[in-house]
Amino acid sequence: MAGLTSLLNVARDALTAQSYGLAVTGSNISNASTPGYVRRVALLQTQNLGTQTNGSVVATGLQRVTNDFVERREYAATGLASAATSRDQTLASVESLFNDTSGAGLGSSLSNLFSSFSALANNPSDGTTRANVLSAATAFTERVNATGNAISQAQADLKTQAQQTIDQVNQRAQEIAKLDMQIAQATMQGNDAADLKDQRTQKLLNMSGLINTTTFTDNQGNQVVQVAGTTIVDGTQAGSLSLDLRPDGSLKLLANQSGGSGTEITQYLTGGTLGGIKEARDTDLFDVSKKLDQFVFDTTTAINTQHAAGVGADGGTGRKLFDVGPTSAGAARDVQVSVDVFNQPDRVAAAASAFSVPGGSDNAVALSKLADVFTSVGGTRTAAEAYGDLVGSVGSTRANSQRDVETQTAILNQVQSMHQSESGVSLDEEMIALTKYQNAYQAASKVLNVADSLLGELMNSVGR
Repeated sequence: MAGLTSLLNVARDALTAQSYGLAVTGSNISNASTPGYVRRVALLQTQNLGTQTNGSVVATGLQRVTNDFVERREYAATGLASAATSRDQTLASVESLFNDTSGAGLGSSLSNLFSSFSALANNPSDGTTRANVLSAATAFTERVNATGNAISQAQADLKTQAQQTIDQVNQRAQEIAKLDMQIAQATMQGNDAADLKDQRTQKLLNMSGLINTTTFTDNQGNQVVQVAGTTIVDGTQAGSLSLDLRPDGSLKLLANQSGGSGTEITQYLTGGTLGGIKEARDTDLFDVSKKLDQFVFDTTTAINTQHAAGVGADGGTGRKLFDVGPTSAGAARDVQVSVDVFNQPDRVAAAASAFSVPGGSDNAVALSKLADVFTSVGGTRTAAEAYGDLVGSVGSTRANSQRDVETQTAILNQVQSMHQSESGVSLDEEMIALTKYQNAYQAASKVLNVADSLLGELMNSVGR
């Protein structure tokens, strides 16, 4: 009697355990395409039946099939790929500003300016030709202003994007801390927290796309999340980041501290969208803007010097063709046709002296020859060469950026493949598991039926 009852218990426990395995397998199959879902494995173990040698079985829970090393690699690869992509998007827009084949560059306006000087040298007495010089000078300044303003606006937009990204990082930190609290509560109550852990992993992966992120477990078993070298989530406590500007206008990333000022962590920002924004804004755009300003300053200063040495049709001299500051800083955005000659073609200095007015063209010839004079980059390059160097630098930087995107994307794809192989759901494997649990369940059902039948026969025999 006791043996048949024990057999019934064994069959009952087997049905419960195999049913649990079927439920876990079904969950895997139904979530095979769910983003962030980690494959589960049912944990079954023998249950001791006292002094008997054959024990029953019990489902002790489930296990998420994860690899911390692979997950951390995915966080790092995601951050680097996001940084490369973010930077490349900015450089693509900058490169388009210097696309002379589409008419967006400065090459044609620079060429037209020197061509207008040549035309003036051939016909210095013609008012229309003089007006064309001012028109070409205006077109050059407008093109330069538009390019300089576009770069400046891009820097302003990137600052706004940086702030928005930091806001997202702070929000993710709060969400991760909340999930940590829910996971801790579920674990204390003996409940399964696999779904909560999946959500936390997705939040961490999202955060790594925003800023370089690392994780580790402390001595108390709490998960610690660090971004840009600073702890932003410690167990259930979340910190925050903020943005400021340095005196030179570059971005300054701060880790906020309760009851005190923020600690700068900019030097530890190496990845994520925020890292790409920082590099594009404070390195790439700064370099392009500086070179553009220097090119504009050198070119207009050389033209101003030569123009001031000549004489206009009205006999005046010492006039500038362009208004530009005393240094190259901001030259591209600020340069204008000088008030000395604005809308006054007769003040264009074509003659070299008052004695040759109005037909003299020596100064116009000298102005046209500036195209071949080393006036830029410390007297080592012509204006056209300096502009070509600028365009080449932009193109080279963009090409490097594109290669970086390809490299980091390839690395990320490789790591994601490793993660999928480790933690993803394989429908073929799940079908095998489904068949295994199904057969075990059916066998346990048969054991239950046999035990029930034998017990019934025993009871009938005893009843006679």
